[in-house]
Amino acid sequence: MSTRLFLGVEDSPSSLQALENLGHLFMKGQTNFHLFQTVPESYLPARPPSSVETMEWESVQKRKAQQVLDKAVSSLLQMGYKRSRLSTESRLQSANTAQDILDAGRKAETAAVVLVREQPRSRVKRFVPETTVANIYQYADLEPVWAIGALPLKPPHILAAVDESEYADRIVTHVAETLGPLPDVQITLYNVMPAKPPAYWDDGHILDKSERAERGTVVKQWRWEYEEVMGSVFAKARGVLTKAGIAEERITTRMETRRSGVARDILAEASRGGYNILAFGRRGSGKSQFELGSRASRILRSARDCTLILVN
Repeated sequence: MSTRLFLGVEDSPSSLQALENLGHLFMKGQTNFHLFQTVPESYLPARPPSSVETMEWESVQKRKAQQVLDKAVSSLLQMGYKRSRLSTESRLQSANTAQDILDAGRKAETAAVVLVREQPRSRVKRFVPETTVANIYQYADLEPVWAIGALPLKPPHILAAVDESEYADRIVTHVAETLGPLPDVQITLYNVMPAKPPAYWDDGHILDKSERAERGTVVKQWRWEYEEVMGSVFAKARGVLTKAGIAEERITTRMETRRSGVARDILAEASRGGYNILAFGRRGSGKSQFELGSRASRILRSARDCTLILVN
């Protein structure tokens, strides 16, 4: 079964490098690319133009947009892609670039919106302006958003940050559908156990020996129940991934006690584990479905080098 990825493109070395990076990953797969170029409305002349000037402006901008798309297509064709796997689209006078990108991606029925990350500050910039990218993260409450990093993507070594929320299923399903069919995929399902609930903290006085023993038993029970829940999450995820074609021995599960904070611990694991892809959810459990969680925001802002997959 083929999938399609939506790529906003522009004429810059970093965006073409990211396109090449992505292209190498999916060369032998069945993934198709929909390339999109947008020209913001602010590029129109400052004074009210005549109808002739408007037509001339539109003609020039359309030609420039097509040149950018042609360059991206040419790059993929030189890598060995068939033209039938590539489609292109441009939009002029875009009043809301982020929304136009998302609308076009949904209309094209793509599996994800793909951007590019600029190094070394890990700031997402090049395919579309930085403010547009920030808006895409906020508006994209349905489709996953990929941000391509500097690390080569082949072979894919994925860290999937999962918890007991509904996002675990979404993350694993998306990874399985888009990356599962590729050869040499390796994935670690990673969970950071949250801090003890406030109800289990010391409650205003120094506990005596019997109270400490009782509290310790309660905390151990809470940990056991949490581990049992995550065990079920891991088992279900394994089933989805193996069904997608990922060999059992290439799937690892890991659960660690929180150290510096969930986001920081995820970033630390991504760094020390040599992963080139980090997949995570838009929000943790209990968050509003319309809000980009603080954990996701921190990862988007602070992660370095690897490609990010934000699942909504």
